[in-house]
Amino acid sequence: MIDRDDVTAASASSASSAPASWVRIASEDTDTSIDRFELFSARRALSLLKTALGRERLLELLRDEIAAGDAFLRDHLARSAGKEATGTTILRAHGISAGEFAAWLGRAFQREDVLLAAHPEHYSIHNQPGGSVNIVETLGDKVCSFFMAGWDASAATEEELRSAAEEGSGARRSRMVLEDGTVVGSISNLFRDEPDGFTVRLSVTLPATCAPEVIDQHLEHFAVEYRNWILAAAREREDEAAETAATTD
Repeated sequence: MIDRDDVTAASASSASSAPASWVRIASEDTDTSIDRFELFSARRALSLLKTALGRERLLELLRDEIAAGDAFLRDHLARSAGKEATGTTILRAHGISAGEFAAWLGRAFQREDVLLAAHPEHYSIHNQPGGSVNIVETLGDKVCSFFMAGWDASAATEEELRSAAEEGSGARRSRMVLEDGTVVGSISNLFRDEPDGFTVRLSVTLPATCAPEVIDQHLEHFAVEYRNWILAAAREREDEAAETAATTD
């Protein structure tokens, strides 16, 4: 099992100007190139394994972990006694508008390979009869399966709606629901266009006892998946523009 503290320590060492021990490419001042090589290989290996196994076999392999994740969420619900905690992160994107990205993401939800590629700990994201989406991913260090039934502007909090009114953008919230209909939390987003791109405010609300560890981890999860989605959307947009230009020459 990967120890989160070990990974954090390694990252801190990479960022340090004078770590006690290091290995670098001889012509470079940091080891970030080697980190990048490892990240690419890890993504490629995960993609190979997920594709080779397929959704059904992967979920069968994770059956016990998913059951433990379900019990984990229900325990937090019981101990929180109706109280909730919310965390928020804000990302800044350049080179693509909020509308362009939102349109791309809407189409991407029909492409499970794109959705899975956004984060190493996306195990399944697939549409269900009735319009909901089943998501199997990590919350904290647990593999959890929950359902989201679309985005609802009417479910946004007063703070989100007030911020949306001030910024001229729409706040949306989607509830996170277990298979039996138990609501365990919610996710919300708020987009604002900038002159050269956009910002997105991403929030997760979970039972109060999930704070701070589980909530902080999911804000990190947001940062990874949304960066990958936004960059994928921008690349596709650039490719389409290049193809159009080539056909008109």
